[in-house]
Amino acid sequence: MCFVDLYVLYVNECVLILKSKLFVFHTKMFAISRSLRMSRCLSGFRRGLSLSCQSGPRILAAIDFDRTIVEEDSYLAVSRLLPTRQRQELQEQIRKSGWLAFIARVLQLLHGEHKVNSASVGMLVRRLPAVPGMLRVVRRLARNPKVDLCIVSDANSFFIGEWLREYAIECLFAGVFTNPACVQSSGEVLVLPYEEQGHCELCPSNFCKGAVLEELICSGKYERVIYVGDSCNDLCAMKRLREKDVACIRRGFELFGKLAAHGRDLNCHVLTWRDGHELEELLMPKIVA
Repeated sequence: MCFVDLYVLYVNECVLILKSKLFVFHTKMFAISRSLRMSRCLSGFRRGLSLSCQSGPRILAAIDFDRTIVEEDSYLAVSRLLPTRQRQELQEQIRKSGWLAFIARVLQLLHGEHKVNSASVGMLVRRLPAVPGMLRVVRRLARNPKVDLCIVSDANSFFIGEWLREYAIECLFAGVFTNPACVQSSGEVLVLPYEEQGHCELCPSNFCKGAVLEELICSGKYERVIYVGDSCNDLCAMKRLREKDVACIRRGFELFGKLAAHGRDLNCHVLTWRDGHELEELLMPKIVA
C-alpha cells in the first residue's frame, strides 16, 4: 500500500472519529464532521428545550471569535509555540495556502517535531486575553431571554471550546459554527474544514460565513440579527443582513479599513466599536429598542 493510500485511510478514520464525537453547547448536543451541512447545525441550534416554549420575536447575536471575542488571532498565537524562523516561513505561505492549511501544518509540526501535545496547545489558547469588556457584553446579551447567542468563526472547535470553558461561558452560546477539530489518541490536534465551497470569493474555501448566517435568517425564527466582527470574511455575513439588522464592525481592524469601499454593499444599520465597553454602550439600546 503506497503512502497516498495510507494517508487517505488516515483521513477517513479521522473523519469517522469526528462524526462520532459530540460537542455539547449547553443542554443540546450536535454532531460535527468534515461534510457538516447547515441543516444539521440548525437542528442543534438551541439553548436547551426551554426555548421551544417561548413565543414572540427573537434576536440572534452572531459573534466572530478571533480579534472580536479574544484580542488575538488564535492561529497566530498558537504558532508562537514554534521556533521563530519556522513560524515565519509558514506565515509566508498563508496567502497561497490559506489559514486552515497554516494551522494544520503548525499543529503537525508542534506534535511531530517539538513534542507539544493538545494539553499545551489548549493551555496557550485558554490564556488568550479577551477583548476588554467583551465578556461583559456576552454575559449581558445572554441574560436577555429574547436573545440567542452564537459564534461564527473560521477558527476551530478545539480552540474555541477550550477558551469558552476557561471562562465558564460555554453554556451561554446556543451554537458554534466553525471548523471541526478533535484530539487524536496520539495527543495531536486535528482540524478539518467546515465545508468545501467554491461559490463565495469573500470567504475561504473551507468556510463561508455568509451561507451560515443566511440559513439562520431564512429559518424565520429571528426578527432581528446582530453580527459582530472585524475581518473581510465577516463582510460576507454582514451583506446578508436586512435593514432592521445591525452590523458591528471593530475599528482599527481589516474590515473597518475597507468600509469606505464596501459600505454601500450593506443594507443594515452599521455601528463601529473599539472595545467591549464601547460596544455595550452602543449596542444595548438597540437590543432593548
